Amino acid sequence: MTPKILIIGSTGKLGIKLLNFCHSKNINIFGITCFNNYRLLLQQSKKYKINHFFKLSDHNENLNFKLFLKKNKFDIIYFLDYGYKSLLYINIFLKYNQKSHIAIANKEMIIAGGDTLIDKIFKTNNKLIPLDSEHFSLIENNITNEKIKKIYITASGGPFYFKKTINLNSVKLSKVLDHPKWKMGINNSIDSSNFINKILEIFELSIIYKIDLHKIDFLISREAYVHSLVINNNNIININCFDNDMIYTLANPLFIFYPSLIFKTKTTFFKTEMLKLQKFNDKRFKIYKYLSTLKDLTPDNQIRFMVLNNIAQKKYLSEEIRYNEIINFIMKNLNISSKPMKFRTLSDRLKFIDSINLNYD
Repeated sequence: MTPKILIIGSTGKLGIKLLNFCHSKNINIFGITCFNNYRLLLQQSKKYKINHFFKLSDHNENLNFKLFLKKNKFDIIYFLDYGYKSLLYINIFLKYNQKSHIAIANKEMIIAGGDTLIDKIFKTNNKLIPLDSEHFSLIENNITNEKIKKIYITASGGPFYFKKTINLNSVKLSKVLDHPKWKMGINNSIDSSNFINKILEIFELSIIYKIDLHKIDFLISREAYVHSLVINNNNIININCFDNDMIYTLANPLFIFYPSLIFKTKTTFFKTEMLKLQKFNDKRFKIYKYLSTLKDLTPDNQIRFMVLNNIAQKKYLSEEIRYNEIINFIMKNLNISSKPMKFRTLSDRLKFIDSINLNYD
């Protein structure tokens, strides 16, 4: 049986990579979406012979896409887009689909959905496959909060960590976006350069695997070969590694339906330098002084942090604030609440996020 595969965010870096891979393996895609890049979406639909395609920034097409979600049963749905609003789509999807594989690279969506989203995926008999390399690297470890002492995810260092003479108060946007290991969109590139992405990924890991935030930290892996390290209660340490190529995570859901898929790895043997790790200790990055504070954030404050980061990025890109003021803006406006909010539904979470954004319109 040919699986029905839907890709939300096919025109981004990951979507393009996944479509190229599927085409090379003669894997058919049932539906694709973009937010605004309709020209590329149309090219993809013609090149890969995809009959169902939707531009989600268009009101009528958005309505048609929601109807499309209701009318079809999918075997794999990919969320390769950016931003929390995809909670709207997964909320519809979970009402009409069971025993599906939900592959998510959208960390904002997971943080916004929190345990409400994870529990709903489980209760509807669907399976979550996290696609961020760090979280994906942990899926074979069968981790639980009770079994582990510590989990470290890794950061490659981005464009600045290993260039100690650079003054982060005066870097240009072109340098911020010039990641040495990964090709990403603008938002993810900014987050990677100032290590905010590691905070978001720590939140994400805590949500997906239900791990105490205080048990999660990050290390620097310049080669981006080690993606996570787990210290178990019995003192056994698991080091999870693979080449820094997102096709490994993107292709994983496909192996369920195409078990004979084969593609070559780049690294054929271990080299000492590939496994080197170091502690993050560079005080040039403003995130450094807030690491312990951020691990105390409740779920609603994690959402506030994420939304304020999105707002700060827009201000930076419009030159309202400087690059090294992004984290200052977030922490100044975070207003950490003493009484955690409780969310019963995904709709409650979306309303909460809209209320935060409303204050900055």
